Amino acid sequence: DWPDLVMIDGGKGQLSAVVEVLREMDLLEDVRVVSLAKQREEIFQPGESFPVRSDSEQPGVQLLRRLRDEAHRFAVTFHRQQRTERMRRSRLDEISGLGFERQKQLLAHFHSIDYISIATPEQLAEVAGIGPRLAQQIYEYFHP
Repeated sequence: DWPDLVMIDGGKGQLSAVVEVLREMDLLEDVRVVSLAKQREEIFQPGESFPVRSDSEQPGVQLLRRLRDEAHRFAVTFHRQQRTERMRRSRLDEISGLGFERQKQLLAHFHSIDYISIATPEQLAEVAGIGPRLAQQIYEYFHP
C-alpha cells in the first residue's frame, strides 16, 4: 500500500528531485506528491510551474503546515537525542569486556582517556580488576 500523499518540505527544486526518484522507481503514477515551500507557504505539484492558489488560512494549508512543523520538531528532537547519546558515550565503551566499573577504575587511576591510551599493557594491568588479557585488549584498541 502506498501513502495517499507524500509531502516534501521545500520548493520546486526539492519536488523535482523527488519526482525524478519516483520516476526512476516507476512509482510516479502510484504516489501523489506535493511540496510546501516555507517562505510563502506555497504548495507545488509535479509538472506545474506555479504554486496552487491557496490562502494560508485555509484548513488544508494549515494542516500541511502543521504536518511539516511536526516533522521538523520530530527530526530536531531525534538529532538532539542522538547527539546527547554520543556525548555520553566514551571511547572506552567500544572495548568489549570493559564495563562501567572497570572504566571508572581506569579513569580513577589514569585520570583521562589520553593517559589510558598511552599506557603500556603492564601499566594497565596494575589497575584493580584489569588483568593481563584485558590490559592487552585495551592497549591493542588504542594501538591497532
